[in-house]
Amino acid sequence: MFPIVFNADENYIKYTSTLITSIIKNTNSQKSFKELCKDLAQDKKSQAKMSAEKLHFIDYESLNENEQKEGYVFVILSDFVSTQTRDKLAELQRELSLIYPCSIEVKIVDEKEFEGFPKSGAAHSNFLPYYRLIAPQFLQEYSKCLYLDSDMLCLCDIRELFTLDLGDKILACVGDYGSKKRKIKFKENGKEKIFYYDEHYFNSGFLLINTYEYKAVAKQCENLAKQATYIKAADQDLLNAIVNREQRLKLSFAYNFVTHAFCYCICKDEDKTRLNYTRAEFLESAKNPKILHFGYKPWKLLESFSDFKGVNVCSYWWDMASQTPIFKQELLEIQKSIAESSKNTIALGFNALEAFKTCNLFKMHSLLKNEDIKYTNANEARESGISGLCILLAEVIEFARRRHKGLLNVFFKIAKILRHYKKYANKILK
Repeated sequence: MFPIVFNADENYIKYTSTLITSIIKNTNSQKSFKELCKDLAQDKKSQAKMSAEKLHFIDYESLNENEQKEGYVFVILSDFVSTQTRDKLAELQRELSLIYPCSIEVKIVDEKEFEGFPKSGAAHSNFLPYYRLIAPQFLQEYSKCLYLDSDMLCLCDIRELFTLDLGDKILACVGDYGSKKRKIKFKENGKEKIFYYDEHYFNSGFLLINTYEYKAVAKQCENLAKQATYIKAADQDLLNAIVNREQRLKLSFAYNFVTHAFCYCICKDEDKTRLNYTRAEFLESAKNPKILHFGYKPWKLLESFSDFKGVNVCSYWWDMASQTPIFKQELLEIQKSIAESSKNTIALGFNALEAFKTCNLFKMHSLLKNEDIKYTNANEARESGISGLCILLAEVIEFARRRHKGLLNVFFKIAKILRHYKKYANKILK
């Protein structure tokens, strides 16, 4: 069986259920895992799409009976899940098992395990993001487990990942989209030290974990967390500091394709501190992404970025939400409720773009201060094909409102985005 772990609180479980549904719906039940292992081990073209690094594949016959068995073991790590939601998950399991065998388990984690861990980044309000650090301890009977963030959508037969032999690698991962100019500060023997990350910094939203080799990692992360004086990306920073480059297998960006990369992307052959894939590797992933990672949540936006086919990527998620058993109605109610705010977000970005182009300080100041303004020009952004760009610009305004940033700060950020967009967006189309 194939163990897959998620972090989700009570509110997020409905979104996790959509991801689980996408995994089931994209599993080819007509092909056995044994056949998949054999095919991938012989298919050099498919291997090249999985990773630029040399891959090794498992010997199916060497697996124990449990690992040969078809079916998913979905494990949701949470701080609290109500009886009502547990009942819904049990119903979801029954419905999805009619398509392909699966079980859905909830494991409640005691947050006391993370006392002394810094609250920062994704962990600014609770310790939930750190739960992935201890995920393998719930699946010790398996040689591998897969961790996925709940804001993802599967577009492939994810069993292909379980055909990989990680050997002595601790994990397989995907390079992070953002800047690698990061650091973590910590105290050691009473002295403050700084660890600088390099271009190999990875995103912890996708982790294929070697459960045998991983055992010491959680404890090492705990020790570093309790010594940290500055940390920005919570568990992600810890894992990148502890698991060195030689202990990782770098997979294709297709397995953790952040959707805003469809707007523009800076690759390593253009700036080594950005995405650690060549432009050619990125374009190959963009043509056929295997797992979408929604930095801009589809349950907050009905549209955002367009893929190579010109399709709004949020529509993929909402299509799967409409097929998600048990949670479908609840999700579709959310879809209706965000229609107006979604349009306003795009229009806000369009207004910010117009204010910047005309150096209209009064208009920009109005955008920063008048959060309840209703904007009416979202269609102009759509017709111009810049909805994705407008989403990015709207985020600059919304962030400035939350953090009380000034006009100068906003203008500099918008200028940087537009500079990158002008230089790199056209490369997406090639």
